[in-house]
Amino acid sequence: MAGDNENSSTETTNDHIDLAQYRKLVKQFIDMRRYSTALFWAEKVAVLSGNEPRDVYYQSQCMFLLGEFHRAAHTIRHYNLEKSSLPCFNLLLESLFAAKEFSDAAFIIQNIDVETMSTSIIHPTHDCHMESNSVFGGEETNRNELLASIYLMKGKIYEALDNRGQAMDFYVQALHKSIYCFEALEALVQHEMLMAWEEFELMHHLPLAQQSSDSDAKFILKLYESRLKKYYELISARNAEEISPIVNPDVLKYIKEFTVRVQQTCSTDSQLPKAATVKGTPTPSQFMSPAQKVLEDLKAPTFSLQTSLSRASSMIDTTQRSLFDASNRRASREQDVDTLMPLNDCLTRVQRSTDLMAAEAEKCFYDCDYKQCLKILNILLKIDPFHNNALTIQIACLVETGDFNKLFYVAHKLVDRYPDKAISWYGVGCYYDMIGKSDPARRYLSKATSLDRLYGPAWLAYGHSFANENEHEQAMAAYFKATQLMRGCHLPLLYIGVECGLTKNLELAEKFFLQAMTIAPMDVYVLHELGVIKYEYEYYDGAATIFQCTVDIIKQRAKANNEEISARWEPLFVNLGHSLRRIQKYEEALTNFQYALLLKPQTATTYTAIGFVHSLLGNLDEAIEYFHKSLALNRDCIVTSTILKNCIEDLMDDEMTINEICSIALRDVTESITASSRQMLNADKLNGAKTNLRFEEEDETSNDNANDNDNEEDNDNDNDNDNDNNDNDNTNSNSDSNMVVEMSLDT
Repeated sequence: MAGDNENSSTETTNDHIDLAQYRKLVKQFIDMRRYSTALFWAEKVAVLSGNEPRDVYYQSQCMFLLGEFHRAAHTIRHYNLEKSSLPCFNLLLESLFAAKEFSDAAFIIQNIDVETMSTSIIHPTHDCHMESNSVFGGEETNRNELLASIYLMKGKIYEALDNRGQAMDFYVQALHKSIYCFEALEALVQHEMLMAWEEFELMHHLPLAQQSSDSDAKFILKLYESRLKKYYELISARNAEEISPIVNPDVLKYIKEFTVRVQQTCSTDSQLPKAATVKGTPTPSQFMSPAQKVLEDLKAPTFSLQTSLSRASSMIDTTQRSLFDASNRRASREQDVDTLMPLNDCLTRVQRSTDLMAAEAEKCFYDCDYKQCLKILNILLKIDPFHNNALTIQIACLVETGDFNKLFYVAHKLVDRYPDKAISWYGVGCYYDMIGKSDPARRYLSKATSLDRLYGPAWLAYGHSFANENEHEQAMAAYFKATQLMRGCHLPLLYIGVECGLTKNLELAEKFFLQAMTIAPMDVYVLHELGVIKYEYEYYDGAATIFQCTVDIIKQRAKANNEEISARWEPLFVNLGHSLRRIQKYEEALTNFQYALLLKPQTATTYTAIGFVHSLLGNLDEAIEYFHKSLALNRDCIVTSTILKNCIEDLMDDEMTINEICSIALRDVTESITASSRQMLNADKLNGAKTNLRFEEEDETSNDNANDNDNEEDNDNDNDNDNDNNDNDNTNSNSDSNMVVEMSLDT
């Protein structure tokens, strides 16, 4: 009987199915990327388990991995798991986002309180089982990472709906839920959502002490700070150590004072033309231009970092630590001693990371050190040829250096490998824009923006394609869109200001430049354009000061990089020279014009500027010489021809010039007379010699004639004798001939 019971129990055990074994099998197939096989067994496990949340979750995850987003979302919503399971709620949001069902996703976000659901997981009620709510077997240490993922998806959904203020708030909360949620930081930084000071403020308020150890906090800050803006310099530095070594503190001080002074000046309408008064009281929206609307939006932002930080800090649960909690690490140190590394070694080795190399290349790019930037990128792209950030920097750097052959190769390779990515068509559009073909450039850049509406560089390049052909309205429309997408970037504001300046709307142009300076106060391009606006305002002293500050920054950067100043800065030195000429600093103006001529030789306008300064100094000879050099390069320049004509007339009206001309003429006449007299004397001597020679020849000729006459007489006598002799000879010859005939006859 005992043996029969044992056999029956064994048979009963063998007749059971172990669901845990099949669940492990599903995870193994997912890890091996055999999603169809995993889905087949996950669906069977879910049926066998009565559709437990964990099994339905893995079934939906397999559908998501197969690209069946609507099917995955329907499966979760069919069992109402989005209201009871955090992982299912997270997967539902991801599925709807991938399916581009943004409105449905936003509706679910508004109707389900995630914090209440997470509290029920940690403190379950009697009729709610933790095992059914948590996919990860009740591991509460995953809660922060899971909530961070949910808030990240919320931010992506609202950003897709163009609600960027709410999206930024969710990204900040995601980063506070888990400091390891890098995607949230990447969305804030890469999409230019935060100002530079806001990025530093965010780094300062990260809950590193609550979620990591001291060494981990230093390591994380090192990595995260490399992602921040590269073109920002602190104006109000607290000490000398915070000032960049390539920036002159006097320059920083002046820029700060000048910015405050100009802002005060702009507040008053003393220097600006007053607009005509409009009858009635129209609302701002009735007469506000798009550019003015952008400025008003910048003054009243929809996002407050302080509010978001306060909300995120209040939601931090100090009792729950991250998955990488310091206490957990200390507990595992005894078991994993081999995995521990000294912090200094980690900070040294991490410099070889491709992300940090790309950050260093971006810093060189904003410092205009394009050679070093390309050098770093060449090393990086050998390791990872398709690093997205590195490729974006490489395309921009190739455009700046004008290497269209290399750009063609890079764009062609990207289109072949990744035809569905915006960066591929962005590279193609930049290539066609570089070679001067605007129509195909716009077509490809428009395709890049349609593939990724949030890709800011494509919008900027799209605007450049219109600006190159002086289509200012279309260019500004593209820049306005870039401003909305790149709140923390100064480039859209800079380009809008340039277009306003070209259309002679100097007031708006200056406002945009000042707004750009609040983001990047040490950007040389912003400073240069601001100097141009001050020159247009006829504020030459301020323009010269701004240009001089810009020149100092460029020279210091070139010295720090051990390279010569690029020829791209030739207009800067020319503008500085014109500003100095306006304030009658002619010698300094000549120095800058000569430097510009070194950067770009054989420039007609520079020769004209140098000649004009010489004419103002009274050096008319040098002025005329430079004007002739200019006309040799551009003979159709009316300005140069007019100034040259005036200089020649002034030179002729000068008494010293007249006396000099008369003395030169008198000297020439004297020299000509002296030369003529010498020629006459030489001619007389020559004529005398010829006369004597003629007389001697006549004597010899007369003697020869007398001799010839005597000879002729003798010859006549001889001829008579010869004639007589000839007659005799003829007679004899006739007789002889007769004799011959006769003899012949006889014969």
